[in-house]
Amino acid sequence: MIKDEFKIFFKDQELDKVEIRNGIPRFSPDFTYSTGNFSKLRENHAKLQLDSINNTNDRRNTLFINTNWEPSFFKNKTVLECGCGVGPDTEILLSLGAKVIAVDIAGIDIAKTNLKDHPNLQLVQADISNMPFIKKSFDIVYCHRVLQHTPYPIITLEHILGFVKDEGAVFIHSYAYTLAQFLTWKYPLRIFTKRMNSEKLYDWIKLLSGPLYHITNFTNRLGKFGKYLNHVLIPFANYGNSPYFKGKSKEFIIEYGIHDTFDALSPRYDNPIKAKKMKELATKMLKKPFIIKEEPRSTYLVSKID
Repeated sequence: MIKDEFKIFFKDQELDKVEIRNGIPRFSPDFTYSTGNFSKLRENHAKLQLDSINNTNDRRNTLFINTNWEPSFFKNKTVLECGCGVGPDTEILLSLGAKVIAVDIAGIDIAKTNLKDHPNLQLVQADISNMPFIKKSFDIVYCHRVLQHTPYPIITLEHILGFVKDEGAVFIHSYAYTLAQFLTWKYPLRIFTKRMNSEKLYDWIKLLSGPLYHITNFTNRLGKFGKYLNHVLIPFANYGNSPYFKGKSKEFIIEYGIHDTFDALSPRYDNPIKAKKMKELATKMLKKPFIIKEEPRSTYLVSKID
């Protein structure tokens, strides 16, 4: 059942008709456009990205670097997390003392297994472009690494911004609509791979991961030219040089590479949002000051905190 303290965020008419299974209200079907790509990642790499399991500060540090918010800001705030996946960001938000409604379109039972029955967490299975909540009811609206994988990102962005309180804050991420983003190996390959059978695509990536790991290790040693080759031509996400993964085993780096390479090539949708459009929507809908931070491959909409 839905925890009592979270019921106030739902529209009453939505609660009257929803199926609740495993303690999770189900507003979307179990099989969606995410089936086969993101469901495959959840099943095969259920705990890979969790800081608590991989013994890194990858997700925690990424959150603070990109928001520039103090850890204390999250304490006792109610957060709407739009697209929680298996829960890597959710566990950070909970550890900071936030109360979290974490939403994903399907496969959310894996997040429940990872996060257990945390008293400050309510998981909800729903499409983030059609959520059953009361508008302007959350202290923080949070959407990280998700928006570009929805069918209509701009419509979805407008929808999710409607749930933050006038005095609240937002953290929204999208792939950048930039030349640096589009000049990567994934977009030419996606012409074919997004239509491939997900099992076959995953098996191919896994088969080639060993050789590609060694190739990208070699090119990484060639300086800027090698990094350019990896970015544009060699289809494998090798994070061996990441400061967050320093000292990690070859097996861990390869598994992470398989995960993120499949994540790049398999989704049905990959639609970055222009920074200008993100700013227009934020200007229209948000009451508090914000910044748009555009990097070569990511764009962030972040509320300014006093």
